[in-house]
Amino acid sequence: MKSIQCHVIVVGAGIAGFSAAVRAAETGAAVVLIDKSAGPLGDGNTLMTSGSFRAGGKSPRSHPSELYEFAMSEGVAYPDLAMAWANNCGRAVEWLSNCGVIVSETTPGRIWLEPETEICLAPVYKKDVGARVLAKLKRRFEQFGGRYLNDLAAVNLICKNGRVSGVIAVENDETLECYSASVILSTGGFSANQEMLRQHIGQRAGNCKLRGSKNCTGDGLRMALEVGAKAVNLQYFYGHLLSRKALIDDRFWPYPRLDSFVEEGILIDRNGNRFVDEGRGDVAVANELARSHDVTAAALIFDSTTWHAARDDAVSNSAKTPPPNPWLLDNEGELFCHDAIEGLGEAVGVNGLNLRKTLEQYNRAVQSNAASVLPVARTGKPKPLCAPFYGLKVVPGITFTMGGVLVNGRCEVLNAKEKPIQGLYAAGDVIGGLMGGHRGGYTGGLTQAVVTGILAGENAARSDS
Repeated sequence: MKSIQCHVIVVGAGIAGFSAAVRAAETGAAVVLIDKSAGPLGDGNTLMTSGSFRAGGKSPRSHPSELYEFAMSEGVAYPDLAMAWANNCGRAVEWLSNCGVIVSETTPGRIWLEPETEICLAPVYKKDVGARVLAKLKRRFEQFGGRYLNDLAAVNLICKNGRVSGVIAVENDETLECYSASVILSTGGFSANQEMLRQHIGQRAGNCKLRGSKNCTGDGLRMALEVGAKAVNLQYFYGHLLSRKALIDDRFWPYPRLDSFVEEGILIDRNGNRFVDEGRGDVAVANELARSHDVTAAALIFDSTTWHAARDDAVSNSAKTPPPNPWLLDNEGELFCHDAIEGLGEAVGVNGLNLRKTLEQYNRAVQSNAASVLPVARTGKPKPLCAPFYGLKVVPGITFTMGGVLVNGRCEVLNAKEKPIQGLYAAGDVIGGLMGGHRGGYTGGLTQAVVTGILAGENAARSDS
Protein backbone atom coordinates (compact mmCIF):
# COMPACT_ATOMS: atom_id res chain seq x y z
CA MET A 1 0.00 0.00 0.00
CA LYS A 2 1.42 3.38 -1.05
CA SER A 3 1.35 6.46 1.16
CA ILE A 4 2.06 10.18 0.99
CA GLN A 5 2.42 12.75 3.72
CA CYS A 6 1.86 16.52 3.82
CA HIS A 7 0.52 19.24 6.10
CA VAL A 8 -2.88 19.77 4.43
CA ILE A 9 -4.91 17.48 2.18
CA VAL A 10 -7.77 19.05 0.22
CA VAL A 11 -10.37 16.67 -1.19
CA GLY A 12 -12.25 18.03 -4.20
CA ALA A 13 -11.03 20.36 -6.95
CA GLY A 14 -13.82 22.88 -7.50
CA ILE A 15 -13.42 26.56 -6.77
CA ALA A 16 -13.79 25.88 -3.03
CA GLY A 17 -11.06 23.22 -3.15
CA PHE A 18 -8.66 25.28 -5.23
CA SER A 19 -9.28 28.33 -3.03
CA ALA A 20 -8.57 26.30 0.08
CA ALA A 21 -5.48 24.71 -1.44
CA VAL A 22 -4.07 28.03 -2.66
CA ARG A 23 -4.70 29.80 0.62
CA ALA A 24 -3.09 27.00 2.64
CA ALA A 25 -0.09 26.96 0.30
CA GLU A 26 0.25 30.74 0.55
CA THR A 27 0.84 30.37 4.29
CA GLY A 28 3.76 28.03 3.63
CA ALA A 29 2.01 24.70 4.24
CA ALA A 30 2.77 21.63 2.13
CA VAL A 31 -0.56 20.96 0.39
CA VAL A 32 -1.89 18.11 -1.72
CA LEU A 33 -5.18 18.55 -3.60
CA ILE A 34 -6.88 15.37 -4.81
CA ASP A 35 -9.90 14.89 -7.04
CA LYS A 36 -11.72 11.80 -8.22
CA SER A 37 -12.21 13.07 -11.77
CA ALA A 38 -9.71 12.75 -14.59
CA GLY A 39 -9.98 16.45 -15.38
CA PRO A 40 -7.01 18.78 -14.94
CA LEU A 41 -9.40 21.22 -13.22
CA GLY A 42 -11.74 18.71 -11.64
CA ASP A 43 -15.26 18.28 -12.96
CA GLY A 44 -17.46 20.32 -10.66
CA ASN A 45 -20.11 22.99 -10.96
CA THR A 46 -17.54 25.76 -11.34
CA LEU A 47 -16.90 24.65 -14.92
CA MET A 48 -20.48 25.67 -15.72
CA THR A 49 -20.63 29.04 -14.00
CA SER A 50 -21.44 32.36 -15.64
CA GLY A 51 -19.09 34.06 -13.18
CA SER A 52 -21.63 36.16 -11.31
CA PHE A 53 -20.02 36.81 -7.93
CA ARG A 54 -22.89 37.86 -5.69
CA ALA A 55 -23.77 37.61 -2.02
CA GLY A 56 -27.30 36.49 -2.77
CA GLY A 57 -28.89 39.59 -4.25
CA LYS A 58 -26.27 41.89 -2.76
CA SER A 59 -22.78 43.02 -3.60
CA PRO A 60 -20.07 41.08 -1.75
CA ARG A 61 -18.59 44.49 -0.99
CA SER A 62 -21.64 45.46 1.06
CA HIS A 63 -21.07 46.27 4.72
CA PRO A 64 -20.64 43.06 6.75
CA SER A 65 -23.55 43.97 9.03
CA GLU A 66 -25.86 44.16 6.01
CA LEU A 67 -24.63 40.82 4.67
CA TYR A 68 -24.95 39.20 8.09
CA GLU A 69 -28.55 40.35 8.47
CA PHE A 70 -29.30 39.07 4.98
CA ALA A 71 -27.81 35.63 5.73
CA MET A 72 -29.68 35.37 9.03
CA SER A 73 -33.03 36.59 7.68
CA GLU A 74 -34.28 33.08 6.82
CA GLY A 75 -33.75 31.85 10.36
CA VAL A 76 -31.71 28.76 9.43
CA ALA A 77 -28.15 30.12 9.21
CA TYR A 78 -25.74 29.64 12.11
CA PRO A 79 -24.51 32.98 13.52
CA ASP A 80 -20.81 32.18 13.78
CA LEU A 81 -20.61 30.95 10.17
CA ALA A 82 -22.83 33.76 8.86
CA MET A 83 -20.65 36.38 10.55
CA ALA A 84 -17.46 34.88 9.14
CA TRP A 85 -18.99 34.79 5.66
CA ALA A 86 -20.19 38.39 5.92
CA ASN A 87 -16.82 39.63 7.17
CA ASN A 88 -14.92 37.96 4.32
CA CYS A 89 -17.08 38.43 1.20
CA GLY A 90 -15.33 41.66 0.24
CA ARG A 91 -11.95 40.17 1.08
CA ALA A 92 -12.69 37.25 -1.26
CA VAL A 93 -13.06 39.62 -4.22
CA GLU A 94 -9.67 41.18 -3.59
CA TRP A 95 -8.04 37.81 -2.92
CA LEU A 96 -9.23 36.41 -6.25
CA SER A 97 -7.86 39.48 -7.98
CA ASN A 98 -4.50 38.99 -6.24
CA CYS A 99 -4.52 35.40 -7.54
CA GLY A 100 -4.72 36.71 -11.09
CA VAL A 101 -8.45 36.23 -11.64
CA ILE A 102 -9.93 39.10 -13.64
CA VAL A 103 -12.66 40.80 -11.60
CA SER A 104 -15.00 43.28 -13.26
CA GLU A 105 -17.69 45.48 -11.70
CA THR A 106 -20.02 46.26 -14.61
CA THR A 107 -22.43 48.29 -12.48
CA PRO A 108 -22.09 49.26 -8.82
CA GLY A 109 -22.10 46.01 -6.86
CA ARG A 110 -22.43 43.76 -9.94
CA ILE A 111 -19.22 41.74 -9.96
CA TRP A 112 -18.19 39.24 -12.63
CA LEU A 113 -15.22 36.90 -12.81
CA GLU A 114 -13.28 36.59 -16.08
CA PRO A 115 -15.94 38.50 -18.08
CA GLU A 116 -13.98 38.91 -21.31
CA THR A 117 -13.82 35.21 -22.29
CA GLU A 118 -15.93 34.09 -25.23
CA ILE A 119 -15.47 30.34 -25.64
CA CYS A 120 -18.85 28.63 -25.88
CA LEU A 121 -19.34 25.61 -23.64
CA ALA A 122 -23.09 25.18 -24.05
CA PRO A 123 -26.14 26.75 -25.63
CA VAL A 124 -26.77 28.48 -22.32
CA TYR A 125 -23.67 29.61 -20.44
CA LYS A 126 -21.59 30.70 -23.37
CA LYS A 127 -18.31 31.54 -21.65
CA ASP A 128 -15.48 29.46 -20.28
CA VAL A 129 -15.41 31.47 -17.08
CA GLY A 130 -15.03 28.60 -14.66
CA ALA A 131 -12.17 26.93 -16.50
CA ARG A 132 -10.24 30.19 -16.65
CA VAL A 133 -10.76 30.93 -12.95
CA LEU A 134 -9.69 27.43 -11.91
CA ALA A 135 -6.69 27.44 -14.24
CA LYS A 136 -5.41 30.64 -12.64
CA LEU A 137 -5.94 29.29 -9.13
CA LYS A 138 -4.22 26.04 -10.08
CA ARG A 139 -1.26 27.94 -11.52
CA ARG A 140 -0.88 29.92 -8.29
CA PHE A 141 -1.23 26.72 -6.25
CA GLU A 142 1.60 25.07 -8.14
CA GLN A 143 3.74 28.21 -7.88
CA PHE A 144 3.55 27.79 -4.10
CA GLY A 145 4.63 24.16 -4.35
CA GLY A 146 1.20 22.51 -4.22
CA ARG A 147 0.56 19.08 -5.75
CA TYR A 148 -2.60 18.24 -7.66
CA LEU A 149 -3.50 14.55 -8.03
CA ASN A 150 -6.52 13.57 -10.12
CA ASP A 151 -8.15 10.19 -10.72
CA LEU A 152 -7.83 9.72 -6.97
CA ALA A 153 -11.07 9.12 -5.08
CA ALA A 154 -11.14 9.63 -1.33
CA VAL A 155 -13.19 6.90 0.34
CA ASN A 156 -12.55 7.22 4.08
CA LEU A 157 -11.05 9.58 6.61
CA ILE A 158 -8.16 8.38 8.76
CA CYS A 159 -8.69 9.02 12.47
CA LYS A 160 -6.15 8.59 15.25
CA ASN A 161 -6.64 9.50 18.89
CA GLY A 162 -9.85 11.41 18.13
CA ARG A 163 -8.28 13.46 15.38
CA VAL A 164 -8.64 13.31 11.60
CA SER A 165 -5.14 12.75 10.22
CA GLY A 166 -5.62 11.93 6.56
CA VAL A 167 -7.69 10.10 3.97
CA ILE A 168 -7.76 6.72 2.32
CA ALA A 169 -7.98 7.15 -1.44
CA VAL A 170 -8.28 4.74 -4.36
CA GLU A 171 -6.76 4.96 -7.83
CA ASN A 172 -7.35 2.14 -10.34
CA ASP A 173 -8.14 -0.29 -7.50
CA GLU A 174 -4.89 0.65 -5.76
CA THR A 175 -5.17 2.11 -2.26
CA LEU A 176 -3.24 5.20 -1.23
CA GLU A 177 -2.92 6.39 2.37
CA CYS A 178 -2.67 10.18 2.55
CA TYR A 179 -1.48 11.39 5.95
CA SER A 180 -1.72 15.02 7.04
CA ALA A 181 -2.13 17.35 9.98
CA SER A 182 -5.51 18.40 8.62
CA VAL A 183 -8.03 17.53 5.91
CA ILE A 184 -10.31 19.90 4.03
CA LEU A 185 -13.43 18.44 2.43
CA SER A 186 -14.53 20.37 -0.65
CA THR A 187 -16.26 17.60 -2.58
CA GLY A 188 -19.47 19.47 -3.42
CA GLY A 189 -22.95 18.50 -2.33
CA PHE A 190 -25.13 15.47 -3.04
CA SER A 191 -27.19 16.72 -5.99
CA ALA A 192 -26.12 13.73 -8.12
CA ASN A 193 -26.90 11.13 -5.45
CA GLN A 194 -30.51 10.03 -5.92
CA GLU A 195 -30.61 8.04 -2.69
CA MET A 196 -29.52 11.06 -0.66
CA LEU A 197 -31.97 13.31 -2.52
CA ARG A 198 -34.82 10.96 -1.67
CA GLN A 199 -33.67 10.70 1.94
CA HIS A 200 -33.17 14.39 2.65
CA ILE A 201 -35.27 16.41 0.17
CA GLY A 202 -38.27 14.34 -0.92
CA GLN A 203 -39.26 10.78 -1.74
CA ARG A 204 -39.52 11.66 -5.44
CA ALA A 205 -36.67 14.17 -5.54
CA GLY A 206 -34.54 11.70 -7.46
CA ASN A 207 -36.75 12.50 -10.46
CA CYS A 208 -35.63 16.13 -10.48
CA LYS A 209 -33.35 17.30 -13.27
CA LEU A 210 -29.66 17.53 -12.41
CA ARG A 211 -28.38 20.98 -13.40
CA GLY A 212 -24.93 20.53 -11.93
CA SER A 213 -21.99 18.15 -11.99
CA LYS A 214 -22.55 14.40 -12.02
CA ASN A 215 -19.60 14.12 -9.62
CA CYS A 216 -21.50 15.75 -6.72
CA THR A 217 -22.42 12.44 -5.12
CA GLY A 218 -22.15 13.35 -1.44
CA ASP A 219 -18.74 11.77 -0.81
CA GLY A 220 -17.59 14.44 1.65
CA LEU A 221 -20.88 14.41 3.56
CA ARG A 222 -20.74 10.64 3.88
CA MET A 223 -17.13 10.61 5.11
CA ALA A 224 -17.76 13.40 7.60
CA LEU A 225 -20.87 11.72 9.02
CA GLU A 226 -18.87 8.54 9.51
CA VAL A 227 -16.55 10.36 11.92
CA GLY A 228 -19.38 12.01 13.87
CA ALA A 229 -20.03 15.27 12.03
CA LYS A 230 -23.32 17.10 12.41
CA ALA A 231 -25.29 17.82 9.24
CA VAL A 232 -27.83 20.64 8.89
CA ASN A 233 -30.26 22.13 6.35
CA LEU A 234 -30.13 19.00 4.19
CA GLN A 235 -33.67 19.58 2.89
CA TYR A 236 -32.73 22.65 0.84
CA PHE A 237 -31.16 23.06 -2.57
CA TYR A 238 -30.40 25.80 -5.06
CA GLY A 239 -32.16 25.30 -8.38
CA HIS A 240 -34.97 26.46 -10.64
CA LEU A 241 -38.08 25.27 -12.39
CA LEU A 242 -37.26 23.98 -15.87
CA SER A 243 -39.26 23.05 -18.92
CA ARG A 244 -39.78 19.28 -18.83
CA LYS A 245 -39.07 19.01 -22.55
CA ALA A 246 -36.14 20.83 -24.11
CA LEU A 247 -33.34 19.61 -26.32
CA ILE A 248 -29.99 20.12 -24.60
CA ASP A 249 -26.79 18.26 -23.84
CA ASP A 250 -27.12 16.66 -20.39
CA ARG A 251 -23.56 17.72 -19.61
CA PHE A 252 -24.75 21.28 -19.13
CA TRP A 253 -27.46 23.01 -17.19
CA PRO A 254 -30.88 23.01 -18.86
CA TYR A 255 -31.81 26.65 -19.06
CA PRO A 256 -33.18 29.28 -19.36
CA ARG A 257 -34.47 30.07 -15.92
CA LEU A 258 -38.18 30.66 -15.54
CA ASP A 259 -37.87 33.18 -12.69
CA SER A 260 -40.11 35.82 -14.24
CA PHE A 261 -42.77 33.27 -15.19
CA VAL A 262 -42.96 32.07 -11.58
CA GLU A 263 -43.20 35.62 -10.24
CA GLU A 264 -45.89 36.60 -12.76
CA GLY A 265 -47.81 33.31 -12.97
CA ILE A 266 -49.27 30.45 -10.95
CA LEU A 267 -48.04 26.91 -10.34
CA ILE A 268 -50.72 24.24 -10.69
CA ASP A 269 -50.94 20.56 -9.75
CA ARG A 270 -52.70 17.87 -11.81
CA ASN A 271 -56.01 18.71 -10.15
CA GLY A 272 -55.84 22.30 -11.33
CA ASN A 273 -55.08 23.74 -7.88
CA ARG A 274 -52.38 26.15 -6.73
CA PHE A 275 -50.22 24.56 -4.05
CA VAL A 276 -47.42 27.04 -3.38
CA ASP A 277 -46.87 30.75 -2.85
CA GLU A 278 -45.18 31.82 -6.08
CA GLY A 279 -44.15 35.09 -4.42
CA ARG A 280 -41.51 33.21 -2.44
CA GLY A 281 -39.44 33.06 -5.63
CA ASP A 282 -38.26 30.46 -8.09
CA VAL A 283 -35.74 28.75 -5.81
CA ALA A 284 -38.27 28.24 -3.01
CA VAL A 285 -40.95 27.08 -5.47
CA ALA A 286 -38.56 24.54 -7.01
CA ASN A 287 -37.82 23.23 -3.50
CA GLU A 288 -41.52 22.93 -2.73
CA LEU A 289 -42.23 20.96 -5.90
CA ALA A 290 -39.23 18.68 -5.25
CA ARG A 291 -40.80 17.68 -1.90
CA SER A 292 -44.14 16.77 -3.49
CA HIS A 293 -45.37 13.26 -4.24
CA ASP A 294 -44.86 13.78 -7.99
CA VAL A 295 -42.19 16.25 -9.11
CA THR A 296 -43.26 15.92 -12.76
CA ALA A 297 -46.95 16.70 -12.25
CA ALA A 298 -46.96 20.50 -12.15
CA ALA A 299 -47.59 23.15 -14.78
CA LEU A 300 -46.66 26.83 -14.77
CA ILE A 301 -49.44 29.10 -16.07
CA PHE A 302 -48.89 32.70 -17.21
CA ASP A 303 -50.17 35.03 -19.91
CA SER A 304 -49.07 36.59 -23.17
CA THR A 305 -47.76 39.74 -21.50
CA THR A 306 -45.29 37.69 -19.47
CA TRP A 307 -44.28 35.52 -22.44
CA HIS A 308 -43.53 38.46 -24.71
CA ALA A 309 -41.75 40.38 -21.96
CA ALA A 310 -39.35 37.45 -21.59
CA ARG A 311 -37.52 38.58 -24.73
CA ASP A 312 -36.16 41.44 -22.66
CA ASP A 313 -36.04 39.61 -19.34
CA ALA A 314 -33.81 41.58 -16.97
CA VAL A 315 -32.89 38.49 -14.94
CA SER A 316 -31.68 36.61 -18.01
CA ASN A 317 -29.79 39.58 -19.34
CA SER A 318 -28.11 40.32 -16.00
CA ALA A 319 -27.09 36.66 -15.62
CA LYS A 320 -25.81 36.41 -19.20
CA THR A 321 -28.24 33.62 -20.05
CA PRO A 322 -30.66 33.54 -22.99
CA PRO A 323 -34.26 34.62 -22.34
CA PRO A 324 -36.95 31.91 -22.34
CA ASN A 325 -38.51 33.53 -25.39
CA PRO A 326 -37.36 32.33 -27.94
CA TRP A 327 -34.85 29.86 -26.40
CA LEU A 328 -37.50 27.32 -25.39
CA LEU A 329 -38.97 27.11 -28.87
CA ASP A 330 -35.56 27.06 -30.52
CA ASN A 331 -34.60 24.04 -28.37
CA GLU A 332 -37.80 22.03 -28.72
CA GLY A 333 -39.28 23.08 -25.42
CA GLU A 334 -43.02 22.59 -25.23
CA LEU A 335 -45.00 25.82 -24.95
CA PHE A 336 -48.80 25.67 -24.83
CA CYS A 337 -51.14 28.55 -25.65
CA HIS A 338 -54.92 28.79 -25.56
CA ASP A 339 -57.55 31.53 -25.44
CA ALA A 340 -59.60 29.51 -22.95
CA ILE A 341 -58.04 28.52 -19.65
CA GLU A 342 -59.86 25.14 -19.71
CA GLY A 343 -58.25 24.35 -23.04
CA LEU A 344 -54.83 25.27 -21.74
CA GLY A 345 -55.39 23.05 -18.72
CA GLU A 346 -56.13 20.03 -20.86
CA ALA A 347 -53.07 20.77 -23.01
CA VAL A 348 -50.69 20.83 -20.04
CA GLY A 349 -52.26 17.78 -18.39
CA VAL A 350 -54.26 19.33 -15.53
CA ASN A 351 -57.97 19.45 -14.75
CA GLY A 352 -59.25 22.27 -16.93
CA LEU A 353 -62.51 22.96 -15.04
CA ASN A 354 -60.71 23.17 -11.71
CA LEU A 355 -58.04 25.33 -13.27
CA ARG A 356 -60.70 27.78 -14.43
CA LYS A 357 -62.11 28.00 -10.88
CA THR A 358 -58.61 28.42 -9.46
CA LEU A 359 -57.77 31.20 -11.91
CA GLU A 360 -61.05 33.04 -11.36
CA GLN A 361 -60.55 32.92 -7.58
CA TYR A 362 -56.94 34.03 -7.99
CA ASN A 363 -57.77 36.96 -10.28
CA ARG A 364 -60.58 38.18 -8.00
CA ALA A 365 -58.28 38.10 -4.98
CA VAL A 366 -55.46 39.90 -6.79
CA GLN A 367 -57.77 42.59 -8.19
CA SER A 368 -59.23 43.24 -4.75
CA ASN A 369 -55.81 43.23 -3.01
CA ALA A 370 -56.80 40.12 -1.06
CA ALA A 371 -54.19 37.68 -2.37
CA SER A 372 -53.01 37.04 1.18
CA VAL A 373 -56.30 35.29 2.05
CA LEU A 374 -56.29 32.83 -0.85
CA PRO A 375 -56.32 29.14 0.19
CA VAL A 376 -52.61 29.28 -0.54
CA ALA A 377 -51.66 32.86 0.28
CA ARG A 378 -49.86 34.82 -2.43
CA THR A 379 -47.17 37.28 -1.42
CA GLY A 380 -45.23 39.73 -3.54
CA LYS A 381 -46.87 41.84 -6.24
CA PRO A 382 -49.05 39.49 -8.28
CA LYS A 383 -51.08 40.60 -11.27
CA PRO A 384 -54.25 39.15 -12.82
CA LEU A 385 -53.74 36.72 -15.70
CA CYS A 386 -55.53 37.52 -18.96
CA ALA A 387 -56.18 35.57 -22.15
CA PRO A 388 -54.48 34.32 -24.21
CA PHE A 389 -52.99 31.99 -21.63
CA TYR A 390 -49.63 30.23 -21.81
CA GLY A 391 -48.36 27.18 -19.98
CA LEU A 392 -45.31 24.97 -19.48
CA LYS A 393 -44.94 21.51 -18.03
CA VAL A 394 -42.19 21.96 -15.47
CA VAL A 395 -39.83 19.97 -13.28
CA PRO A 396 -37.41 21.13 -10.55
CA GLY A 397 -33.78 21.40 -11.58
CA ILE A 398 -31.17 20.97 -8.83
CA THR A 399 -27.89 22.84 -9.24
CA PHE A 400 -26.40 22.16 -5.81
CA THR A 401 -27.58 21.14 -2.38
CA MET A 402 -27.50 23.83 0.30
CA GLY A 403 -27.21 21.62 3.34
CA GLY A 404 -24.26 19.63 4.57
CA VAL A 405 -21.79 19.32 7.42
CA LEU A 406 -21.99 22.08 9.98
CA VAL A 407 -18.86 24.24 10.24
CA ASN A 408 -18.00 27.15 12.48
CA GLY A 409 -16.52 30.49 11.45
CA ARG A 410 -13.10 28.89 11.05
CA CYS A 411 -14.63 26.25 8.77
CA GLU A 412 -13.88 23.51 11.29
CA VAL A 413 -16.34 20.64 10.97
CA LEU A 414 -18.48 20.31 14.10
CA ASN A 415 -19.74 17.16 15.79
CA ALA A 416 -23.20 16.44 17.23
CA LYS A 417 -22.38 18.61 20.25
CA GLU A 418 -21.25 21.39 17.88
CA LYS A 419 -17.64 21.04 18.97
CA PRO A 420 -14.81 20.96 16.40
CA ILE A 421 -13.64 17.60 15.07
CA GLN A 422 -9.90 18.07 15.34
CA GLY A 423 -8.10 18.18 12.01
CA LEU A 424 -11.24 18.31 9.83
CA TYR A 425 -12.37 21.34 7.82
CA ALA A 426 -14.88 21.82 5.01
CA ALA A 427 -15.66 24.37 2.31
CA GLY A 428 -18.09 24.96 -0.53
CA ASP A 429 -21.25 22.99 -1.20
CA VAL A 430 -20.32 20.22 1.21
CA ILE A 431 -21.09 22.54 4.14
CA GLY A 432 -24.39 23.47 5.74
CA GLY A 433 -25.36 26.27 8.07
CA LEU A 434 -25.41 29.25 5.71
CA MET A 435 -28.09 28.72 3.04
CA GLY A 436 -31.68 27.51 2.94
CA GLY A 437 -35.04 28.56 4.26
CA HIS A 438 -38.65 29.35 3.41
CA ARG A 439 -37.76 31.78 0.61
CA GLY A 440 -34.76 29.92 -0.73
CA GLY A 441 -32.01 31.46 1.36
CA TYR A 442 -29.51 31.68 -1.50
CA THR A 443 -26.36 33.60 -0.56
CA GLY A 444 -24.33 32.91 -3.70
CA GLY A 445 -22.64 29.67 -4.69
CA LEU A 446 -19.31 31.13 -5.82
CA THR A 447 -19.18 33.50 -2.86
CA GLN A 448 -19.80 30.74 -0.32
CA ALA A 449 -17.22 28.54 -2.02
CA VAL A 450 -14.41 31.10 -2.16
CA VAL A 451 -15.00 32.56 1.31
CA THR A 452 -15.16 29.17 3.03
CA GLY A 453 -12.25 27.94 0.92
CA ILE A 454 -10.08 30.82 2.09
CA LEU A 455 -11.07 30.31 5.73
CA ALA A 456 -10.63 26.55 5.63
CA GLY A 457 -7.27 26.84 3.90
CA GLU A 458 -5.67 29.32 6.24
CA ASN A 459 -7.02 27.73 9.41
CA ALA A 460 -6.14 24.17 8.33
CA ALA A 461 -2.62 25.35 7.55
CA ARG A 462 -2.25 26.52 11.13
CA SER A 463 -3.41 23.19 12.47
CA ASP A 464 -0.85 21.08 14.35
CA SER A 465 -0.74 17.32 14.11
